[in-house]
Amino acid sequence: MKCKTCGKNAESDYCFQHKPRKALAKKSSFLHKKLDKSEEVIRQISEMRDFFLQIWRKRPHHSQISLDHLGKEPMSTFFHHILPKEKYPEAMFDEENIVLLTLEEHSNVENDMYKYEEVNRRRELLQTKYNLK
Repeated sequence: MKCKTCGKNAESDYCFQHKPRKALAKKSSFLHKKLDKSEEVIRQISEMRDFFLQIWRKRPHHSQISLDHLGKEPMSTFFHHILPKEKYPEAMFDEENIVLLTLEEHSNVENDMYKYEEVNRRRELLQTKYNLK
């Protein structure tokens, strides 16, 4: 077969040089979806940070278990979601679902969710509030 434009040998109507080409996509759909997801994650992190700062400004900077002072600067490890945010997204930004803890207490409650009576009491209240019982 010969190229319709230049007459060179070709596998189709046109040789490689004259073959019609598609324009490159502005963004690949895969990359676009990945960027959208990354932007969503960044937005959620920012929203959670603002939520924690709002609580930090309202509450005394003490553990709600031991009453130990947490310091002057808020750290994400001081904030514990009683109802896990992955399992109960409707309670993610509910201030009643957040308890202030020391780093050690937070680690303990992550390993054993029933370790502290105060957290258990609040969990029961939240389960009633969200009709989980």
